[in-house]
Amino acid sequence: MKTYPLGTYCDSPDAHFEYTTAARLARVSISFIHQCERSELIASRTMLHGKKGLCVEDVTKLKVIRHFHEDMGLELEAVDFILSYRSQIKQLRRGSEEMQRRLHRQEQNHRIEILKLRQQAVQASDTQ
Repeated sequence: MKTYPLGTYCDSPDAHFEYTTAARLARVSISFIHQCERSELIASRTMLHGKKGLCVEDVTKLKVIRHFHEDMGLELEAVDFILSYRSQIKQLRRGSEEMQRRLHRQEQNHRIEILKLRQQAVQASDTQ
């Protein structure tokens, strides 16, 4: 797998880049961006000055698409399939983690309740 240096770091979800900048950051051609748009892998947005651009998330996604398409030789339809299932797996993982956290909290609450019941039982036996 080829490694690519990161272009620019930007943590603002509101940041958008014109196609030329997005293409440079993702190391793809503008025609590749158009191709990805037609395949509905990314979605451009019209920026304030009227030009189309991509958000940070889509630029990052372009890098992944480029890897699957150019480095691994997959068609864009296959890339779409992989990205879709990748997203579903992440969603399932988040749901599983949340369920584990809830179960852990319930277990803690049950332990506290058991301790309280034990204390009440000890106090009841002491009074008899």
